[in-house]
Amino acid sequence: FVFAILRRSSAGAWSSAGRLRRAMGPDAAPYTGAAPSAAEAMDCSAPVPRTQSSFSAGKQVLLKGGTGESFGIESAIGAQRQTPSLRLFLAVFACCFSPVLFGFSMGFTSPVQLSMEGAVKGGVRPPSSLSVFTSPQFTVYAAILNIGAVPGAFAGSMAMDRLGRKRALALSACPHLVAWFGTAFASQPLLLQLLRMLTGFAVGMGTAIAPSFIGEVATADLRGPLGIAIQLSITMGLLLVNVVGAYRPVVQDFDGESFSNWRRLSYWGIALAVALGTVAWMPESPKWLAQKGREQEARLALRQLRAGDTAAEEAELLGRVEGSGSSGASTASSSGPTGHSQRLSDYPMSLLVAIGLLAFQQLSGVNAIMMYTTAICHQAGMENAELSTLAVMVAQVVLTSAACMLVETAGRRSLMQAAGLLMFAAHMGLSYYMAAIERGWWAPSWLALAALGIFVVGFATGLGPIPWLILSEVFPVEVVG
Repeated sequence: FVFAILRRSSAGAWSSAGRLRRAMGPDAAPYTGAAPSAAEAMDCSAPVPRTQSSFSAGKQVLLKGGTGESFGIESAIGAQRQTPSLRLFLAVFACCFSPVLFGFSMGFTSPVQLSMEGAVKGGVRPPSSLSVFTSPQFTVYAAILNIGAVPGAFAGSMAMDRLGRKRALALSACPHLVAWFGTAFASQPLLLQLLRMLTGFAVGMGTAIAPSFIGEVATADLRGPLGIAIQLSITMGLLLVNVVGAYRPVVQDFDGESFSNWRRLSYWGIALAVALGTVAWMPESPKWLAQKGREQEARLALRQLRAGDTAAEEAELLGRVEGSGSSGASTASSSGPTGHSQRLSDYPMSLLVAIGLLAFQQLSGVNAIMMYTTAICHQAGMENAELSTLAVMVAQVVLTSAACMLVETAGRRSLMQAAGLLMFAAHMGLSYYMAAIERGWWAPSWLALAALGIFVVGFATGLGPIPWLILSEVFPVEVVG
C-alpha cells in the first residue's frame, strides 16, 4: 500500500520538482513576466524560468482526483521575492521547543526505566524513593502518553482556531509545566500515570499547532525545510533526555551503582516548557489574523516576519489582487485569495497521502523503540547500555539532518522506499532476536544493536522527516492550517 501511494503520488508534487529541475536549461531566460499557468508549470518540453519563486510555484501540485495541477500560490511570483527576517527564525526556534518536548517526553522512559521499576543493576536495587512501579505498571506509564495525545490533538486544533497559533502554542506549555512539576514530586503510581497522560495531552496540542504555525509564518521556499525542523527537533529532544538522563547531575550514586534520578530529570522538562512559553512574544500567524478580519495586525505581523517590501504578499494574503474585489478577511467564502477551495474534503488524494504517511510514521514502531532503547540494549547484554542508547540517538540526529539535504537530490519517493526496506529488515532482526532469547537459539548481542542502528537509519532518512515536508507540498496555503 505504501508503494502504491508513492507511485501514484509521483505524478504530482513529489516528482514535479525533479521534472522542473530537468526542464531548466542553461539558456533559460530570466523571469520577467507573470506566473506560469498550470499547463506551463507541468510542461517539461519548454524551459522554465530560473527563479526560486517559479520553482516553488511549480512544486506546489494538487493531488486532486489523481491529477496534478499547479496551486499557483504565489500570485506575485517574480515581482517580489519573499525574504525571511530574523524574527521569522526566532519564531520558528521558539516554536520548535514544542517538538523538542515531544521527543523529550517520548524518550523519558528510556533512561529511567530501571530506576522506576526497581530493577537490579550490578546486584544493587535503586533507592526506594525512585522505585515506584512494578513492570506492568511501568508499561502502562510508558504507553499512556499516546492516549493523552489523542484528545490533545483535537484540543490543539480548536484552540489555534479560536485563540490564534502562537497563543495556543504558548497555552500548550501550561499542561507541560503542571505535568513535569508534579512528576518531580509525586510518588503514587496512579498519580504519575495521570501526569504522564497530561504530558501526552500537551504533546498532542503541540503536534497539532506547531506545523500550522511554521507553515503559515514561513516564506514559500522555506516552508518545506522548516517543516523538516519539526522532526529534527523531536530527535534533539530524544537525544537530550538520554544525554541528561544517563549522566550527571541527574544520575544518582547508590551502593556503588549509578541510577537515573527521574525526579531531577523532570526539572529539565519544566525548563523546556518555560522556553516554549516564549513563543507568546513572537509575531502571530498573518494568515490567521487575516481570516479574523484583523487586517492591520496581519500587515504588521507579515512585516515583522519578512525583510524588505511586503506589499505584494500583503495584497495576496488579504485577497486584494488586482481585478478582485473580494476581501481576504471574509471567511464565508469557500475559496481563498488564490481561488482555491478551503475545504479539505476537496483534496482527497492530498488527504490520503498526508494522513497515510503520518499513520505509517506512528505505526512504524518508532515510539516503542525510542521508549525502550536502553532496555533493549540491557537485554542484549551490552556492558554500557546507556552509551549504546546515546550512540543511537546521536545517529538519529545526524541522519535526520542529512535527510534535509538529501531530500531534494535523492527525491522523496526514493528515500521513502529505501527507508521502508531498511525498517522492515530492522524489525525482522529485532523480532528474531527477541524470539531467539526466549527459545535459547543463537542470538548474539550485536544483532540487537545492528537492528536498532538500521531502524534509525531508515526512520531518520525516510518516515521521520519526509511526511512533515510532504504536508507543506500537497495542500494549498489556504488549507495548510
